[in-house]
Amino acid sequence: MTTCNKAYETLAQKARGFVKQTGLWSRNTPRFWNISKSWNISGNISGLCNKLVVFLVGTLFVLLLSACATTSPGPYTPDPTGPTTTRMPAPIEPGGPQGVTETTGNNGVAPTTQPESTPEIQGLTPAFMAGKDIKRVALLLPFSAKSKSLRQEANSMLRAAELAIFNLNDDNVLLMTLDSAGTVKGAEQAAKTALEQGADIILGPVLAKSVRAAGDIAYSANIPVIGFSTDTSVAGMGVYLLSFPPEAEVRRITQFAAEAGASKFAFLGPTSTYGKRVLNAYSGEVTRLGGLMAGVETYKGKDITVMQEPAARLANMFPSPEETAENPEFDDPYHVILLPEGGTALRSLAPLLTFYNENTRHVQIMGTGLWNRDEAAKEPALAGGIFAGPDMEGRLVFNANYDASYAEDPSRLASLAFDAVNIAAFIAEADIGERRLRLIDPAGFFGVDGLIRFTPQGTPERGLAVYQIQRGRFVVISAAPKSTVGAF
Repeated sequence: MTTCNKAYETLAQKARGFVKQTGLWSRNTPRFWNISKSWNISGNISGLCNKLVVFLVGTLFVLLLSACATTSPGPYTPDPTGPTTTRMPAPIEPGGPQGVTETTGNNGVAPTTQPESTPEIQGLTPAFMAGKDIKRVALLLPFSAKSKSLRQEANSMLRAAELAIFNLNDDNVLLMTLDSAGTVKGAEQAAKTALEQGADIILGPVLAKSVRAAGDIAYSANIPVIGFSTDTSVAGMGVYLLSFPPEAEVRRITQFAAEAGASKFAFLGPTSTYGKRVLNAYSGEVTRLGGLMAGVETYKGKDITVMQEPAARLANMFPSPEETAENPEFDDPYHVILLPEGGTALRSLAPLLTFYNENTRHVQIMGTGLWNRDEAAKEPALAGGIFAGPDMEGRLVFNANYDASYAEDPSRLASLAFDAVNIAAFIAEADIGERRLRLIDPAGFFGVDGLIRFTPQGTPERGLAVYQIQRGRFVVISAAPKSTVGAF
């Protein structure tokens, strides 16, 4: 055994021992893992040492693997110049179109022709894992993206993935990190390298076009991809999205309002791509529920000046206070209104309806996941407003444990990487022809962000809670489902 191999074996044993001591979230079944446990550190190890151990283990895990690999493929550590391709099986054309852009996608149509099997590839095998039945999980993230925020997101997601690896208590799972660079070419190269290294499943990338590019490469080898994009147009043909698309949030909150008695709906939002997606989902769900879209107003931009006229038109659908003083009996033109904004734009938009007409004060305002920020809870005009989002209980536990490990808060997408690794370990256990079937198991999966189930078209179905803003905080008024029975 080389010095490097000895060093890595010692490190790996320490890592496994540390994780067993901490007891971080053990899985209860192949599809569900318990996230309600907090760490129980045994022995006399101080909190600071715990953080350093996990951080160093996570960092050296990636670096030493590439140095100790027994096969010839290049290292899979994040490299700003991108991974080097050394061997690639002859490509086999899939049964669907290639090079689908971010806006076209597959329209939810599953491929009619399955890709042919490719020659077996000898995968990346660290010396200490020689002879084991390795489950290779490739993680494609934009470590060298031009955007600083995207690079920070990638690093936080990697750390969350490392926590998941420690939690698995499975010495046969190998996490292979690759840099997608935040570009289509980077994603293609990373996906090719992942296949060379014998990936059983690919996680990532983050951006829609990168997910589609990686999916096209992986499809030729019949390897599933779990992408982190919210753009549902890139789902399908072996790509499954682990994300929070606004469509799921809109369906949940609209159904809740309808069950509460609302039958007439209104919309006030931007003409952005996001706004259009929300409006399309909203209109479709209202129609499906037998409701009426009574008013739709849109605007272009984020400034309050472009919001005023559309808001005034919707507000003036109600009679004025003077008119209702003479005739208090009137039929509300709409019962609820959806405001799909966040941040400063939301705080500008929220007070406008009542500013133009006090009679809109009893209209139920609704939002999307963009409302899930502290500043929204503190906005007086949003008091009583409702929106749909994931169960926060699991995320609070995850955030606390992440902070205990790295002395910082996780990024917004870090929990997705944690859940993805848990799902991937279960999927990789199956034979190559059965992995996609496992992904679309009707039972779904339950993790940090609650219940999720993948459709055969690759889109995610989320079990979401409904929150109401009460006294400056978010209060659950309809709990998130814990199982798929009756949830979708």
